[in-house]
Amino acid sequence: MKRHRVKKIVYGLLAILWLVVAIEGFFIIQSENLRGGNQQSGSAGDRKLKVINFGYQRGDEADLVRINGQFASDARKLGYRIRWTNFQDGPTMLSALTSHHIRFARTGNTPPVVSQAGGSDIVYVAATVSKYRASMILVPKDSTISNLSDLRGKRIAYGFGTASTYLLLKALQSADLTLSDVNAVNLNQSAAGTAFKTGRVDAWVTWDPFSAAAQVEDDAQVLANAKGLSGDHNFFTSTRSWANKHKDLLRLLNRDAQTTMTWANNNHALLIRQFTKDLGLSQRVARLQVGRRTYGMANLTDPAIVNEQQDIADLLYKNKMIDRRVRVKNAFIDLGSD
Repeated sequence: MKRHRVKKIVYGLLAILWLVVAIEGFFIIQSENLRGGNQQSGSAGDRKLKVINFGYQRGDEADLVRINGQFASDARKLGYRIRWTNFQDGPTMLSALTSHHIRFARTGNTPPVVSQAGGSDIVYVAATVSKYRASMILVPKDSTISNLSDLRGKRIAYGFGTASTYLLLKALQSADLTLSDVNAVNLNQSAAGTAFKTGRVDAWVTWDPFSAAAQVEDDAQVLANAKGLSGDHNFFTSTRSWANKHKDLLRLLNRDAQTTMTWANNNHALLIRQFTKDLGLSQRVARLQVGRRTYGMANLTDPAIVNEQQDIADLLYKNKMIDRRVRVKNAFIDLGSD
């Protein structure tokens, strides 16, 4: 009997303890709900938003749009939540775009042409101003190569399907050389950087931040940048079927991107800090990268831009880098008006 009474007392105490904890927990939850009511509502609101995956490369114009945040904020008002996905290069990004893993892709000038040649129905939805000072052909500091004609017979690293493809072709063309006169080695940026550092290639066609890092860290020399060779515009792209159904968002992107570019030009110090953090760059590399850019958006239907994209298509076809002719004008979408 005594043991039974002790057991009842223990169970009673446990029940009281459970009740105290439950009551305390109830008030804590109520308190949190009162303090964080807006946050809880926001989370519920997020679940109602249509998620849009946006592809970008670190340090590019889309990355600036991401860092600035205005586009994502304005997109929410239209019922969209922007989710950012980082890629190393344009061809990989466009593969994700055409397989519908992302809805926007920011690439250089050549990837959209190669994608079109492969049968995709991608469209250009925004264009940037030239970045010719950020794309270049590098040679090692002790190289005997001093002009483009010296590239004859040399091993040149580039990335097929990236903007470096067109820059390489135009550089060779300007020196009365062809692909058959050089040993063009197709490498991704990481592998190309290693090959350049270890002397396994004689030149490297690349872009920032890779070029800035090679200049600062390896004392790489600029044989030529894109000036006079390529307009070197970047593009925001999407797929035709999706773009035609979301022109409100495309117009918003164009408007907010231009505002962001102005903001970027006025906030170099902030960008240098951000790129140092996000890209793992030294201050010197980030400063060089940002300092030689004037950010801006261009008129998507500018004939000079459309004509250069057609020249890229024609030159790639001439050099048997794509197996069919491409008419790029068909890929420039009409966004209409608000």
